[in-house]
Amino acid sequence: MDIKEAKFILANTPPFNKLKEAEIDEFLGICELRKYGHGEILYKDQDPPDYFYFLLRGRIVILKQDEKQESEIELIKRGTSFGIISLFNEEPHSVTTKSIEESSVLKCDKEKFKDFLNKYPLISLEFYRILSQRIRARSGKKRIFQCKRIAVMGARLSGKTSYMFNLGAKLKEQTRKSVICIEFSLSDSFGLDKLISASKMLNLEDYKEETLNDYMIKSNLQNNNELNFDCLLVKIKDTLKIPSLLNFLSENYHFIIYEMPEQFFDVNVKKHVSPADYFHFIVLPDREAALRAASVIAALNEADPLSADRVKVILSYFAAQEHLPVKNVKEILHTGIYATLPAFGEEYLNAIRRISKEVGEVIIGLALGSGGAYGFAHIGVLRVLEENHIPIDIICGSSIGSVIASLWALGETPEKIEKFMIEFAKKLNLFSVRGFSFPFKGLWRAKYLENILKKIFKDKTFYDLRHPLKIVVFDFLRKEAKILEEGHLYKAVAASCAMPGVFEPINFKDRVFLDGGVLNPLPTKVLLNYGADKIIAVNVTPSQEEIIKEYDKNNKFHILDFIFGSIETMQRQFIEQAVTVADCVIHPNFGHLRWLEFEKVQYFVKQGELATLNKLDELKKMVNG
Repeated sequence: MDIKEAKFILANTPPFNKLKEAEIDEFLGICELRKYGHGEILYKDQDPPDYFYFLLRGRIVILKQDEKQESEIELIKRGTSFGIISLFNEEPHSVTTKSIEESSVLKCDKEKFKDFLNKYPLISLEFYRILSQRIRARSGKKRIFQCKRIAVMGARLSGKTSYMFNLGAKLKEQTRKSVICIEFSLSDSFGLDKLISASKMLNLEDYKEETLNDYMIKSNLQNNNELNFDCLLVKIKDTLKIPSLLNFLSENYHFIIYEMPEQFFDVNVKKHVSPADYFHFIVLPDREAALRAASVIAALNEADPLSADRVKVILSYFAAQEHLPVKNVKEILHTGIYATLPAFGEEYLNAIRRISKEVGEVIIGLALGSGGAYGFAHIGVLRVLEENHIPIDIICGSSIGSVIASLWALGETPEKIEKFMIEFAKKLNLFSVRGFSFPFKGLWRAKYLENILKKIFKDKTFYDLRHPLKIVVFDFLRKEAKILEEGHLYKAVAASCAMPGVFEPINFKDRVFLDGGVLNPLPTKVLLNYGADKIIAVNVTPSQEEIIKEYDKNNKFHILDFIFGSIETMQRQFIEQAVTVADCVIHPNFGHLRWLEFEKVQYFVKQGELATLNKLDELKKMVNG
């Protein structure tokens, strides 16, 4: 790994992605890029603090040393900062860190790092937030590396207790880390006890650390004891002792999910800001509930202007009587909708599972790249992934990749997607004069492309998706890549496919959008920004060697070859950067076929299948690892 690749990763990983390019260059200028081999120690327990560390590639294990043996606390992922507790409090390191495969790490001298944070207070605040999640044991050895606290809020009948409990269950299932769910109540009445078939209650006025275990209740809905987690019913009069209870639990649990009584929202909002890392606000789709939620969210933002990223609005149809349109709910809330919860059932649990994977940072992302007809290979990739139970938690597409990604995110099977694409290929006749544009902003009208895609996607919007989806477009006026996440799918997909010179730009109010492949032909960095832990990249763009070899056989070119070939050449550097952050790259071999051969859908699909089968062992190892 070189400094150029390090910059790419740093610029697309929180909190460094909040910095400008020149500021990232400045930071890299005070850092050292260091490689560590398998088994090499970065620092030991009780070593003095020396550097800030940032893992770029590889795997680092956090170890604690007991009297008799060394044991693992946590395996940290790419994009994780570490060594920062000791750096700030000037105390010796409390753990040992060791590389368990060849790893690339950025190191920054502690004084230079502190000076950098002082110079850029915004990123400094982000690091203090990260620091608040890291655990330093008050006595004895450290048991966990990091704790996340999620405050669940909402009206009494919103289904928030069921949400909390099921989120805890899915977090335990997905991460195998320690989880506790806590329901705080003003009375002896609880909702959680009905889900766990137990009713031991802790009166917070009588709380003592040494007797807390007496009140712990194990969830009993899992057949496997390893998947059970702790629950706690706590009666409160006020919030004074809540922080001390949460601080104590933070030394023992990776995830603390707690539900507060609705009556506390008005007078205790500021007290919730400090202890919680995230707020999951469960909102029913009716006007009164939305107005109530908007008031609390506004109070949270007033108490902490930086809390906006921490508030996650979850629209719940779990017990909804009124179904106000999502658009109207958003207008009342003045914020986006993080997730929707259907009525209880399989889809409800799938939605909780997706949220748990994001909270637990165990997301597998799939990036589908641009490439004209070559992109039909994405269908074969999806087919092999599904047949071999390789889970995909978020999908991102650029250009032709956005078409297939969107259909998959709607819940269509690879077989159905292939049928759609056969029809799509017939209608996308690049030599038809019906779609010509005059005057020439592109050879074909934007409406021509939109109409083709509207017949496929109809009036489906991003709210109809069954899987998280990001679509990449090129914002022509602002000269930057943009991620589309709302509105009609056909419009977003058309914008991502509007190749410059071939199709007219797609207009979105004051925006002018073109093909997402212009600046982001293989959108792995989008997945990196959205917290993907593992990234699978499907690169359907031929390499320079493959293109030259093919062009040597064929010297008959037309205008579209020149347009696409020129864009393809410019894209190559972006693709080279994109594959550096992927954990697995699938690159089909198309032989002598060219990007314009839209009629050969089945052939391209087959090549995608073969390329994925060749990577199957690597994919299974990545998922299980």
